[in-house]
Amino acid sequence: MSSSSTDQPTPAAYLPLLFGFALNQIAGTVSRLGIPDALGDSALTAEELAELSGAHPGFLLRLLRASATAGLLTVDAQGRFALTTLGGMYRTDSPVHAAPLDAMHASAPIWQAWGALEESVRTGKPAFDLVHGEGLFDFLKGAPELAPIFHNAMAAGSGVQLPAITSGFDFTGFKHVIDVGGGNGTHLAAVLAANPGLRGTVFDTTNGVQDAPGVLAAAGVADRCEIASGSFFESVPAGADGYLLKNILHDWDDASSKIILDNIKAGLAKGGRIVVFSSVLAEGRQNEDPMEALGAALFDIEMMVVTTGRERTLTEFEQLFAASGLKLAKVTPLPCPFLYHALEAVVA
Repeated sequence: MSSSSTDQPTPAAYLPLLFGFALNQIAGTVSRLGIPDALGDSALTAEELAELSGAHPGFLLRLLRASATAGLLTVDAQGRFALTTLGGMYRTDSPVHAAPLDAMHASAPIWQAWGALEESVRTGKPAFDLVHGEGLFDFLKGAPELAPIFHNAMAAGSGVQLPAITSGFDFTGFKHVIDVGGGNGTHLAAVLAANPGLRGTVFDTTNGVQDAPGVLAAAGVADRCEIASGSFFESVPAGADGYLLKNILHDWDDASSKIILDNIKAGLAKGGRIVVFSSVLAEGRQNEDPMEALGAALFDIEMMVVTTGRERTLTEFEQLFAASGLKLAKVTPLPCPFLYHALEAVVA
């Protein structure tokens, strides 16, 4: 039985699927040309923007028209372009921080990895490894151009997540927390600043913590925070009653994640808790916002493309904890996009 034309998907439904790559490049190119910052709160013509950006006037005009049609810009009767609220996300002073994320996704190594998604699914190997012959984190050690772009993108994500963590999770039950894989201390500095009675330790590789002293001092929490270096695949500092894992386990497969959790469990003070901050896949929950669930699902595919890791459902987190002799004790939804939660695990 044939379907009538009224049963067919509309352009609104299929264009993002068929031409999502083009929309991404349109928005990204506008961003990388500096158009959002050049516009700010003003309205300028294509000729003025071409002069400011150094772009070809005719080609830029066509890009700006497409951007206006896509909802990033408006254009008035005099041909002056201005930012919409959506387009404003690409300003460097935007709290949404779209520009750093775009820069990462548009970088050649990441863009090429996404092109190998099909081979990744067929082989069960990360697309990044297939394209570049090594994993992302090893690649970054020898990629001076990509490394700062990648770290800026990660910091941009933290800029949205940190307020949600400090306002949405109760740290009052802890005396000393260790931020495992805490990098330059930005996350722990925010937590300590919001909880004056709390002590902390930021733990990461030697390179990872090299900027931590300055970050902690600038936040005014250096007197309550120690810095330790090492590999969480070998051991972690012992004795804290709280171990924080912010966006760490999603970088690693279950076997690697078990090693991390085993090492933390070995150092966990009696009665202590491990707190995992992560998106949690919807797993068919009917009350989730579809776009929130889609965002978490897209992050899961991104993990498949660029790492050995994954986003997980609540059931998968329970199984992961159980493999290390832990149990999920509490789940706290956080006021942050894409089903972000705090998952507390204790010794079973």
